[in-house]
Formats: sequence, structure tokens, C-alpha cells
Amino acid sequence: MRPYDLIRLSSFSCAMFMTLAGTPTALSQTRAYPDKIRGYKVERTVIEVKKPDDKNEKPNRTQDGRAADDQANVDQLISFGKPALARVTPLGITFEVPIVVAPVTQSGQVDFLVFDDIEINGRSVKISDYNHSFKLPSSAPLTLSDPLRIYIYLPGAVMAAIGEWTDSKETWPVTGRVYVFGKFKKSLFSFKRCVPVELDLTMRNPLRER
Repeated sequence: MRPYDLIRLSSFSCAMFMTLAGTPTALSQTRAYPDKIRGYKVERTVIEVKKPDDKNEKPNRTQDGRAADDQANVDQLISFGKPALARVTPLGITFEVPIVVAPVTQSGQVDFLVFDDIEINGRSVKISDYNHSFKLPSSAPLTLSDPLRIYIYLPGAVMAAIGEWTDSKETWPVTGRVYVFGKFKKSLFSFKRCVPVELDLTMRNPLRER
């Protein structure tokens, strides 16, 4: 093979490597949701979170007429309040976390919440469905009366594990998603929908306050 051909092959291989290396990053920035979950049609932008200064501000709009930042707004719908330690056992810890719902621009009734792929402080946790119905707030954030109960399994020596978590950060990162199932109003009509909300939050470490 001629030296010129080797140079061309090397350049092609380098370009292919850079393309493949960039693929996971590009894919991680987009998420595909199913068309339906538990009989509810999935729609990301059926809810619009109200901004403090949205009375006089006109948002940029896309070609289909939706606000350009609707995708980001919906992710601000659900947040967590101050957690409280509820129970410590030889297998793990349980704490209660208030759910805070941001005010929205339209009316709606939430039937239940489903939590998926939740990680707290880098550890995967399973959270039971939140089977409490509530109305979406319109003027101020709403703290739901029934908090979440979250259990974190800590294998091994429980005191050592709790000590490690207690002496860690003041706040814990929380990632994952919440599926909001309910009936939401658009114009004069109400629709049964499931709204995916991507979580990227921080919550206070309840173990540091023991």
C-alpha cells in the first residue's frame, strides 16, 4: 500500500472514531417516550409552568405555536421539599420528602405520579407510585399533604454506611423522571394525558441534621 493511501486510511479511521465517540453524547440529550403509558397518551408540553414574570413577557414561539422553552418549563413542575429522617434499620434508612408542585397556566387534576429511574446521591432507589389525587395550583407552589416515603438500602455494616452518608455532602443530587398522570384542560376541552417530567434536583441531606 502506498504511503498516500495509508494517510487517507488513517484520516478516515480518525474521523470515524470521532463520529462514534460523539454519538452517545448526542443520544443522551434526547429521550424518546412511548406513545401511551397505562392507557394515558404521553404528551410533554400539555402543562405550562407559570413564570413569576410571565405577565408582561412574550415567549419565543416555534413553528407549531408552542413556547420555545416549554420543554424546559415542564421539568420545573415537580420539586422536593426538606426531607426528614423517618426510620433507621440494619438494612437501610427511610425518610419522608414533601412534594412541591409549581403553579401552572391552566387547570388540571392529577390522578397519580409514577417515579422512574430515580437516583439519590448516586444510588438507585425505588419509589412506590404516589396514589393521591390533587388539583394543579394556579397562583402559588403547592406542597402536597402526603409526603413521599423513600427507602435507601445500605448493605454491609449499617453504622459505617450511615456514617459515610452523614459525613458526605450537605445536599444530595436527585435525578430521574416523574410521570404525571391526569386530566388537563386545553381551551374548552379536558384531555387524559401522561406528562413526563425530567428531574435534576438537589435535596438537603437529612442525616446531617440528626
